[in-house]
Amino acid sequence: MAQFHSGAGLRHNGRVAMIAGGSLERDADLARLATLSGCAPLVMDDSQAADFLLVDLRSEMEVLEASVARINQYLAAYSSIALIWSTMDAVEEIYAAFPLGQYHVIVDAHDVEAMPILAGAFGRDSMARLRDTDREVEFASLHRISDELAEFSRTLARLAESEQKGKVSEKPVSFRPAPRDGFQEFPDSSAFTDHMAGPPNLREIIKLRRLRDSFFQPDLFADPAWDILLDLKAAAQEGQQVSVSSLCIAAAVPPTTALRWITAMAQSGMLVRRQDPADARRVFIELSAETSAKLDDYFAALTSRSAPII
Repeated sequence: MAQFHSGAGLRHNGRVAMIAGGSLERDADLARLATLSGCAPLVMDDSQAADFLLVDLRSEMEVLEASVARINQYLAAYSSIALIWSTMDAVEEIYAAFPLGQYHVIVDAHDVEAMPILAGAFGRDSMARLRDTDREVEFASLHRISDELAEFSRTLARLAESEQKGKVSEKPVSFRPAPRDGFQEFPDSSAFTDHMAGPPNLREIIKLRRLRDSFFQPDLFADPAWDILLDLKAAAQEGQQVSVSSLCIAAAVPPTTALRWITAMAQSGMLVRRQDPADARRVFIELSAETSAKLDDYFAALTSRSAPII
C-alpha cells in the first residue's frame, strides 16, 4: 500500500486519509495536513479503503464531472468522509453532486479549517448520525468545530501578528458586507408588532443584524442557523428561490462554516433541497413546511408580547 512519509514523533489517531491533491506539491501539503491532524496519509488508490478522502478540486474545474463520479464511487464503496477544497464558483455544483452527510467543503479557506474534522471533532460517528434521517442531527458538533476553529484562528493570528503591523486589515470576502450609511435610529417597536413576519419587516430584521457588524467584530454575534432561517423565510414570502451560494452569504459567516450548517439543517429536515429544473447541477434551498410553521408561531408569539428581536 503506497504511503507518504508521516514524520517521526507524531501521534496517529488510527484514521487513514487518502490524498488526491491534483499535483505533487498539493499532495504533499495535504499529506502534511493529515499527518499533523493525526491521520496516516496514503497516495490516492481507488482500491484501498480510507476514513477520509482529501481532494482539491480547485485546479480541476474543467474536469469536475469526472472527478465527481470518481469521488461518489469511492464514498459509496468505503463510506468514507470527503474533504473537498473548492472555490465559491463551484459550490453550487459540488453541493448538488455529493450525498449529504458524507462530505465537507473547504471554500477559499486556510487548510487549518480541516484539522478539527481530521482530528475527530466531527468524525465518522457524527457523520453517520447526519446520514441517518431517523436520528436528530447533533448541532453541538457544529458548535464544537466552531470553537476549535476559533482557537486555531487565534493561534494563527498570534503567529502572523508581526506581519499584520502597519497593514490595513480587511475582512474575509465571505462575510456579508455591513451597511455603511452611518448611524441610524432604530425603528419603533411598532414596526415589528404589525405583521411581524411580513417580507419587508423580516428584511429589516436582517438589516439590523448586519448593522451590528459596523460596530463590533462580525464573529462576536455569529448565529448562522438563525440568519439562514430568517433569509429563507423572507425569500419564501417574496416568492424568491434561494441558491446555496446565496444562502452562504446570508449566513454571514465564512462559506465553509455556512455550508456545514446548511448541510446539517437539511439533513435534520429543517431545510429542503429542490433541484433546479433548468439545471441539474444546482439545487435550491427552502424551509420545510414544519420549520416555516414554527417560524410563523414564533413571530406570532413575539407580536403578542410586543417584543422586537433581531
